[in-house]
Amino acid sequence: MNEISLNIKKLIAETIPNSVMAALEGACQGIENKAVDNCPSDDGTLRGSITHRVEQSDRTFTGYIGSNAEYAPYVHEGTGLYAKDGKGRRNVPWVYRDAEGNFHSTKGQDPNPFLQKAVDESMDDILREFEGCLDDGT
Repeated sequence: MNEISLNIKKLIAETIPNSVMAALEGACQGIENKAVDNCPSDDGTLRGSITHRVEQSDRTFTGYIGSNAEYAPYVHEGTGLYAKDGKGRRNVPWVYRDAEGNFHSTKGQDPNPFLQKAVDESMDDILREFEGCLDDGT
């Protein structure tokens, strides 16, 4: 095998995946940071639960940004009459009891799409992360 074909194989096997993974990591970290900034003020649980990870499988590169807080989807998408795309509860108001035993009545909560907003705000940054990631360094 000649030197050119060895360099091409190395580029395909190592350099490109490493460059794409580094760009994806940077893009996901940037989105995570903005999602934390956009997250509504609470006791810090929701903000602290926002994370990201990147994965590579064969020639597929995937980035995930999100929260494992049980209530995160309700904050992001809204609830009741105010839920995004009208997908909330319609039999309102409803009553619930808080941890202290107090009863509250609600018609729902407006959506606060902190994660989607972070993605939308990050588009230029994402493109910058991937700009030149396939250059061979020369």
